Amino acid sequence: MYETAIKKIHAAHTVSVFMHINPDGDCVSSSLAVYAFLTNAGKIVHCFVEEGNKFKDNLRFLPYTEVINRDSLKSYDLAIAVDCAAPSRLGPQSYKKFLKSDDRICIDHHLNNTPFVETMILEPKAASTTQILYKLFKEFDKKYIDYNVATLLYAGLITDSGAMTYQSTTSETMRIASELAEYGVDIYTLNRKLTKDVKLSVFRLTNLVLSKTQFYFDNRVGIITFSEEDFAATGTSLEDTEGIINKVIDIVEVKIAVSVSQAEPGVYKVGIRTKDGIDAGAIAGVFGGGGHFNASGCRIFGDYQEGIKKLLETCETALKAGGGAACSTDSSI
Repeated sequence: MYETAIKKIHAAHTVSVFMHINPDGDCVSSSLAVYAFLTNAGKIVHCFVEEGNKFKDNLRFLPYTEVINRDSLKSYDLAIAVDCAAPSRLGPQSYKKFLKSDDRICIDHHLNNTPFVETMILEPKAASTTQILYKLFKEFDKKYIDYNVATLLYAGLITDSGAMTYQSTTSETMRIASELAEYGVDIYTLNRKLTKDVKLSVFRLTNLVLSKTQFYFDNRVGIITFSEEDFAATGTSLEDTEGIINKVIDIVEVKIAVSVSQAEPGVYKVGIRTKDGIDAGAIAGVFGGGGHFNASGCRIFGDYQEGIKKLLETCETALKAGGGAACSTDSSI
């Protein structure tokens, strides 16, 4: 299955690895796992994320984060994009650098992936991109998997599977987690730092925002909003919103949870979580976004109230498509 990609990796001496913008745990872990594995295999490897992009502080303890954007060559034998569903997700400057390589590969697990390279490894049923990478690494040569590589692969696995709780978790996911644990991975520390620990400022942001949750359609849709005022009041930023939406989708009655975060004036980042057969990707797709069946995202532009109105209309359509007729909204913003 991975034969073409493996041949290209074997042939390359210099390799560049690219993350998507606003990289999450799976993306950071995937890129650094490729870096560590191929460095062990004797390659010259450099990792890149679009300049100006940040990742959460709780990822900085992972091995090799210091190499991101540290070194660069004018061109590379091979470029590898990980966890990236479209060229626009790389960012304009990273995409230009990506194209300067002699050959290119993309390794991803997003259902809405728009192929932008000839050699593509796409497995939408995989819980994470690191789940795919582990199988690729084993087929390439498992002797290059060491403690740090295994740690990074496990980190991506638990962040994108919700610590093995999301619907994407399969027997293969669990089997790979077990095999990675054999390398001595510190499972407790990874789970604690990546899925449990929270800064006091983020705790306060969470309480502030959740206290203002709005519910619609007989409580089947819950919406939370992060404003610039909320960030200022709690000493937080857009990067600190990740995961808070899960508190809303965990409510028994809620089938669709939506988070709306003000990124800049007139620009809002939207996160969507769903359950019970409702397609989050279809909702995000209306606004030009995408992701996974139960977890997707997009951006809305312009007037906030108009954006919320359109989101609610789209959620109502999704509720009907998911098997239940929607009612009139019972709350307003």
